[in-house]
Amino acid sequence: MADFVAWGFCTGSRTLLVDVQRVVQPWALPEPDPHPLSMDLVPRADALWDLLRAAVRQIPGERPRAALSGGLDSRAIALAASDRAGLTLGTFGEQDAVDLPVAAQVGRLLGVPHAITVLPGDASRAGEERVFSATGGLGGADAAPGAWTDARWAPDCDVLLSGMSGDVVWGDTPLGGRTPQARLRKLGVRVVGDPADGMPQAPAWASPSGAAAWLNLFTRQACVTWNGVLPRLAYTPVVPVCWEPHLLSFCLALPAEDRAERALLRTMLERHGPDVARVPAVRGATCDLDRAMATDPRWRAELDTMAADRDAWVRLGLDPRGVGRLLRLQRDGQRRRGALVSRLRVLRRWTAL
Repeated sequence: MADFVAWGFCTGSRTLLVDVQRVVQPWALPEPDPHPLSMDLVPRADALWDLLRAAVRQIPGERPRAALSGGLDSRAIALAASDRAGLTLGTFGEQDAVDLPVAAQVGRLLGVPHAITVLPGDASRAGEERVFSATGGLGGADAAPGAWTDARWAPDCDVLLSGMSGDVVWGDTPLGGRTPQARLRKLGVRVVGDPADGMPQAPAWASPSGAAAWLNLFTRQACVTWNGVLPRLAYTPVVPVCWEPHLLSFCLALPAEDRAERALLRTMLERHGPDVARVPAVRGATCDLDRAMATDPRWRAELDTMAADRDAWVRLGLDPRGVGRLLRLQRDGQRRRGALVSRLRVLRRWTAL
């Protein structure tokens, strides 16, 4: 439970479904051939394009839909898949989410039918029950907005192409640090694990920056961010395109300068989709669970109910005073991120099982 509170739904190959014991599973990837360091920049960008195109082409489905947030990762996948028969694009977000108009512009440039789903502020509350059940009690409010679109998009698509983890695969997003120890102590948590303990070494052909990405990705590879997301979608299977083994191994061998600010991905877009590449980047709040917690009256009422449930936190071995204070800060918009609150919400659900 301490690892769950500190890190998220589960970390590395640690999972609460096996009593929070680490069970390291093999993760074999093919060596990249050719190796990206054997190429100059332009051939490297073209090789990335070829691998991405191959990845989206091999995904089965007669009615594929590419999830398009408007960011670089999703627009690259949408571009690579744009000539697939039956392709549609899908975007979801709250009414004032800044990525909706950006995604709409990308969709127009690609000339692909585009479904835009506007979420209500309590979408994560409305979808949480199915997420909780589908993930065996691991899913929580932080993962639930996707459940809202799943049921609505299913009639129009049979597979969803996702850019999940693209920020790490061809970007430089580091492994997120655990919740600070001081905050955990206030919640009553004393001991947590370290996701690097027992982690298999990165492949010998990985670059130094690729080895850092390997650590980040391995903590997701058999857990909620990848496999665990798939069963939450009872209607439409999700395929994380960036995890295709040959594409992934190529990207793990990239030098740091290619991964910084997704430099190689940007070069690839400029060469193979210059109009799409010129669309301004998304800046500002997108689908914002944290904002909903602070503004939607149903969310605020639930956070108050959670804060008042002292018996549940005592049964879980947490300090009800620390938990209550954190929940009230979230309710009042004084905490920037709601992921920890989402995990506490799942823990409280466990007490009713």
